[in-house]
Amino acid sequence: MCNICGYDKLSKTCFISDDSEDEIIPTSDNTKLVLNPAEYICANAEYLVNGRNPVTDAQLSASSVYAPHYEANWARLNTTPSLTTVGAWAAAIIDANQYIQVQFNGLSLVTGVALQGRPINTDPSIFTVGCCYQRQPFFGPTDTKTDKVFDGNTDQDTVVTSILPSQVTALCARVNPVAYVTHISLRFDILGCPLN
Repeated sequence: MCNICGYDKLSKTCFISDDSEDEIIPTSDNTKLVLNPAEYICANAEYLVNGRNPVTDAQLSASSVYAPHYEANWARLNTTPSLTTVGAWAAAIIDANQYIQVQFNGLSLVTGVALQGRPINTDPSIFTVGCCYQRQPFFGPTDTKTDKVFDGNTDQDTVVTSILPSQVTALCARVNPVAYVTHISLRFDILGCPLN
């Protein structure tokens, strides 16, 4: 059995199902995209958010936003403060359910995540990563499906890179800070290879 995932264009969110491919019922709902498995190897990972072919600001979204100067589009790795931004995303709600998410330019192999703190202070200390398509769960043991928790940053500017235990085929990825100091805010990028 493999998990089937997709992307809902209206709500701009990833979804996951434990249905097998054979159990998927075709739908005429053209707002949802369902992904099929692909077998490729990502040998030369690149940044998928702000690399050679960066995503648009509209492809970045978050569970909540503290204020206009803290929006998801300011969460790109190495963003610096300016008159219009503090240089990072910050959540409006302070709990472990907050996330920032990116919809890739197309189907991609995800191999890791790079994370920085907010340029003014440091926030996430540990986080989880979720992808909206996975052939075999990389989130811990397959029998418990527990999340894989990665160490985050402990300062403002050092890029902390975490490599996933196995690559994941995905259309979008979500970073969920689960521990933080004072407030949830960060800059990030996702490592991987575009498949198109």
